[in-house]
Amino acid sequence: MRGIVSKSVLLSGWLAASMAAQTQIDLRTQSKSVDFSAAPYTKPFQAGSSLPATCAVGSVFFLTTAAAGANVYGCVAVNLWAAQGNGGGSGGGSGALTIESNGSAVGTRGTANFVPGTGIINVISDTGTMIDVQQAVDTAVVLTRAGQQSGQTLLCASSSGSGSAYTCSMSPTLSGYQSGMVLNWTPDVNGVGGPTTLNIDVLGPHAVKLSDGATDPASVDLMGGTMHAIWFDGTNFRLIVPPTASGSAGAEHRPSEPLHHGHAREDDGHSQGLACNSSTRGRIWTTFGASGTKDQVAVCAKDATDTYAWRALY
Repeated sequence: MRGIVSKSVLLSGWLAASMAAQTQIDLRTQSKSVDFSAAPYTKPFQAGSSLPATCAVGSVFFLTTAAAGANVYGCVAVNLWAAQGNGGGSGGGSGALTIESNGSAVGTRGTANFVPGTGIINVISDTGTMIDVQQAVDTAVVLTRAGQQSGQTLLCASSSGSGSAYTCSMSPTLSGYQSGMVLNWTPDVNGVGGPTTLNIDVLGPHAVKLSDGATDPASVDLMGGTMHAIWFDGTNFRLIVPPTASGSAGAEHRPSEPLHHGHAREDDGHSQGLACNSSTRGRIWTTFGASGTKDQVAVCAKDATDTYAWRALY
């Protein structure tokens, strides 16, 4: 009886040892053409929320806390992990890519997003073997040499037909008035003098003043078809060049008081002339003479008694 029991025990032990030995198979040396495609799941890598402190070269680890597509790390040197991915070659890949800005690392991600800045256009295409990224200047925002040469960038040409309430349009359309902005303004008709406004691209009218920012232009200060450089001071448009010289090609626009013996009396405000006063102080006026008659040149100035008058220069 004891022999039978002993044999049974020995047989059970041998079967257990045999079964244990059968579960420890060295796949590297004892398998051929292993196919795990029908397996319910496989886990070829170690996985965890942080990289192990130590590793042997060739080890691979799946970092669960990394961004999707950048989870796989390989041990490239003893205890040194590196993110893995096919970041090179013509075939592309979804591996992690380290982005640097002027040599400084920005981050490591599986996606690079090209965002155009102001005045920049991105043209990105897939050739089938690589991704081409081309950047161009947005000429609707950035001034180019061709745009500067065209003269259109700063041109504000009026067509309102009014000598006191001018309007104009610009190309590209002006988005808003900015303090310090400079324009080349061409009135379509002569100014009538006095309060004058300019409305650009329906942004609202603002007063047009002489260079001092306070004085209204006279009738001869704004000539139709003549370009005037103006700037916006935040409230008013100012003529950049002071209108110190005004010419006349006919008697209907000369100072109403004629010049005699090198002097002239203060203008009497005649509708055909330009008054000499504090607003027109410093103006130079030329009356063109007919054939055989000399031209006359006068300046508006005051004397020691603060009396303003057109005073002959020639």
